[in-house]
Amino acid sequence: MKRVLFILLLVATAAAATGCANVQPWEKEFLASPAMRFDSDKEETAVREHFLGTREGASGGFGVSGGGCGCN
Repeated sequence: MKRVLFILLLVATAAAATGCANVQPWEKEFLASPAMRFDSDKEETAVREHFLGTREGASGGFGVSGGGCGCN
């Protein structure tokens, strides 16, 4: 049983290690393209952050003063 567990752990470690790769400087331009961003639409992101910030009563907005009631 210990041998099977060790082999599974070894295979999982090998699989995880193959996912790590160095990115060459000339490959970084593809990572910086707007299609690779999570928030490709800046206006939509700003509206969503404002909406969530005013609705969250515990933390307030994103970098603005006010409690969370929407009255900055």
